[in-house]
Amino acid sequence: MRQIKKFGFITVIAAIFLASCTRGGQSPRDLVEEIRADILESSRLIINAQITADYGDRVYEFGVRYTGGADLSEIVILSPELIAGITAEVTPGGAALIFDGARLDTGPLTGGGLTPVEALPALISGWRSGVIASVGFERFGETDTVVFETAADDFVTQRTWFDRRTLLPLRSEIVSNGVLVITAVFNNVVIE
Repeated sequence: MRQIKKFGFITVIAAIFLASCTRGGQSPRDLVEEIRADILESSRLIINAQITADYGDRVYEFGVRYTGGADLSEIVILSPELIAGITAEVTPGGAALIFDGARLDTGPLTGGGLTPVEALPALISGWRSGVIASVGFERFGETDTVVFETAADDFVTQRTWFDRRTLLPLRSEIVSNGVLVITAVFNNVVIE
């Protein structure tokens, strides 16, 4: 009788542990599909992010607010203060910086022409419909996450960590030819 109680207790503990490893028993791929559905069904995304763009010989850090969708969006630079307020318009045809009537095209980070301004729309496009290369659960700091990687092409991949509780993005990395070129840390994410 004591062995049965002990086995029952161990079974309950194992079930609780396994349930805590997934959101309601969902696999990483199930959660990624839920993330994709939320983003696809949204009419608008608002994302604040700290972006680091690494050109190899120079590194730029800036804060941005993204508003829109993957095909048509507006990105406002929040920091550094010297360039705060500059707006970037991103369309399928490319990106341009606009400030006080002046328009400035940005330079590419990848062989495919990805610029720092286009990073967030590219990430969102990957979240929506990119070819999934891998999915899994990982611990990111103190947060349990579901992480997935998509391949934009043969040379560019993006990897994003989403909070398993809220399914909101925490961090993304874009790698081109094996080199980390963009890091984005997200805050104040709204999916409407």
